[in-house]
Formats: sequence, structure tokens, C-alpha cells
Amino acid sequence: MRLFWKVFAVLWLATLLVGGSGFLVSRALQQDWLLLQFHPQLRDFAEGVVTRYEREGAAAAQQWLEEQRREYRLRAQLYDQSNVALLAGTLPNSNRFGLDHAPAEGEQRPRHGRLFQLAWNSGTVDYQLMVYVPPPTLFRWQRTPFALIANVVLAMAVLAIISLLLSRYLTRPLQRLGRAAQALGHGRFEQASLAGVVERRDEIGDLSRSFQSMAGRVQSLLDSQQQLMRDISHELRSPLARLRIGLAIGSKQRPAEDDPLWPRLDRECTRLDHLIDDILTLSRLDTQDAPAQPVELDTLVAATVDDARFAADQQRIELDGTTGCRIDGWEDQLASALDNLLRNALRFSPAEGLIAVSLRRSGNRCEILIRDRGPGVPEDWLGRLGEPFARVAGQPPDSGHGLGLAIARRAIARHNGSLSFTNAPGGGLQVRVALPCGGGQVTKKS
Repeated sequence: MRLFWKVFAVLWLATLLVGGSGFLVSRALQQDWLLLQFHPQLRDFAEGVVTRYEREGAAAAQQWLEEQRREYRLRAQLYDQSNVALLAGTLPNSNRFGLDHAPAEGEQRPRHGRLFQLAWNSGTVDYQLMVYVPPPTLFRWQRTPFALIANVVLAMAVLAIISLLLSRYLTRPLQRLGRAAQALGHGRFEQASLAGVVERRDEIGDLSRSFQSMAGRVQSLLDSQQQLMRDISHELRSPLARLRIGLAIGSKQRPAEDDPLWPRLDRECTRLDHLIDDILTLSRLDTQDAPAQPVELDTLVAATVDDARFAADQQRIELDGTTGCRIDGWEDQLASALDNLLRNALRFSPAEGLIAVSLRRSGNRCEILIRDRGPGVPEDWLGRLGEPFARVAGQPPDSGHGLGLAIARRAIARHNGSLSFTNAPGGGLQVRVALPCGGGQVTKKS
């Protein structure tokens, strides 16, 4: 059975059971009350006889009782507060009632029925009224009247509609989530497919927003993986083709050991090895096997800058400022990201050029700024920096495969940070890395 009908059945049956059981219990415990409520002849009986007794006298009240006996088979007797009979009444003679008058001629002594004792206050005098309902009338009255049946049916219909709407309200967004999950399984998830559901302010809305965030991330990864595979196949084709050509030449000409062909083949193998290593590094960034650890950002940046200085040829690298931040993350990935950014700055900086690295903190975020003195990047390429295999037109062939910045961007994004590029005033490229200070502030030892 579908969840929709399960919820509908449970809500409807539960409401019916609670309402029906309450009605049955109240009827079992207060049958007299129900009779008085559903039968106006009995409900207004005390007021009718007392009003005629006080306004028109005992004869008029007795005549009214006779009319009630003939029309509705109701028999009654009126007493004062001292339990003294005020009228002859129409009650039958029965020891059960404690009455001493004999029944009328031809009248049968009742063996069953219901005797009601009603109290009435006219404002000045308290009255007691004994009303007897014979078996035929009692049986007819105890049967559920049409109005009661109509009310019960109407209540059931209203409860059914409410349960139907509530069930649909609960299950419809789950159906949309199911369809979105199927679309994600086929690699065709769209954010607009959950429009409206994510705006709910309940648990289903929370689930929808979490699913939308997860599905968007998964879809982005699927798209990037597909694009990456296409780019990898394209990038691998060039060095492999050159290797194949070199091997074909070597097999035909049998060059000497000092022939320049061998260093060329060695460079192609090295380039291919570096490309595969970068691809593996990029793919490992998406795995989260190891838990995050506290990382002191200032210490990490200083160590990475020292390594870059050692690898620099003639360029100068200056480090300025501190953040005092401790970040929850993966030290090796952050170090790899900063190393790629610094190597990129070294690659495009002129000889004896200055690379400025500055640290600063703003609230709960810390920033790393890296500025080189290179030629900069065209404005239309700034947004594409960090995409796998994206290389600015006019770069030399040995400038890499465009994976260094992609590795840096993905590593920083995994730490909930951001990476942006701008052309610095006066020339050069400025890289801004923003990271959250999730692990608190480092205290200096005196």
C-alpha cells in the first residue's frame, strides 16, 4: 500500500475510533441525557407543565398532561419541593413508582419502560417531576434518529476530506523527491525540479533542501568528471602521439645513444608522468577518508613559502602579516594548493621579480593574498582560471596542463573557502584565498 493511503487510512480510522468510542461511552454513561437532547417533547416537558400549573391552574396542567399521554404516550406527575403531589397526574399505578392510585379501567400495567425524575425551578418555587416513557416510545426514541445519522455521515465525510488533504500534503513532496532522485540517478538532475518543496518550513522542507544541495553537488561532480575525462583523453593524446612518432623513428633509423631523440622521448615520458600525477591528485581531493585535523595557517603558509623560495630561480618571495587562525582541514591538501599557486606565480614572474604574500584576518575569515609581477590574465579568462586543462591563449607549451590551479581551487573549496583572481593595478595577477577560521585562534607563547 502506498504511503499516501496508509497515512490517509491511519488518520481517518484514528479519528473515527476516537470520536466513535467517545460517543458510545457518553451514550452508555448518559443515556438519559441523550434522550433529553434528541427529543424535544421530553426536553421541554418540565417547563410546559410547570408553566401551565402556575399561570392557568391545576386543571389546565392536568389537561395538558392528558394530552401528552394521548399524543406522545408520556405519563407524568408533578410534585412540590416537599414531594407532595400537586396534580392527579397520569402515572400508572405501580409499586415500583411508590404510587397508591389505581390504573384507569382497561389500562394495562406496564412492565418495562423508563422513569425520569426531573427538577425544575420557576424562579420562586422548586418542583419535582416524574415522567414515565412506555416501552414502544422508549424503543422508538432510543433508535438513532435520522439527524444523528446525517451528522455522523457528514462528520465522516469531513474527516475523510481533511485526511485526504493532509495525506496529500505529506506525500506529494516525497513523490517529487523520488522523481528528483531518479533524475539524479540518470545524471539529469535540475534544481528547478524541487521548486516549492524547498520553500516549506518543516522537516520535509529541510530534507528537500539537504537533498537539493547534495544532488546539486553530485550533479556538478558528474558533469566535472565527464568533462575531465574528455579533457584527459585530449591531453593524453598529444604526448602519446609524440612518443609513438619517436619510437617509430627510432625503430627505423636506430639512432645513436647521443642522438637528441632520446632526451625528447624522456621529456615526453616525464610530461606524461606529471600529467598522470596531477590527475590522480585532482581525483583524490574528492575523497574524504581521513578526518579533518586542526591546522595552524600561519605555520603552514610560512613553510610553503620557504619551499617556494628554495625552488625559485631569481625571483624574490616576501611574506607579510599573520592571521593567528587555526583551520579544521587537511594540511597536505592546503599545502598542495598553496604550492601550486606559488609555482604558478613563479612560472609567470620575470627574472628578479617580486612575489608578495600577505596574511590578514577579517572577523571569522582569514585571507591569503599572492601577487606576482607577471603579464596578468585577460579579463575574460579570470573566471575560467581553476578549470581543469584551462590554459590562457599564448602560454608557452611547457607552462603545464592547467591542473595546478584546478587542484588549488578544489582543495580550497573542500575547506569551505573561496579562490578568486584579479589583475593587480600596475600589472601582475593577484590571487585571493579566503578560508573560515573554524578551529579558533592560535595563542602565542610568551
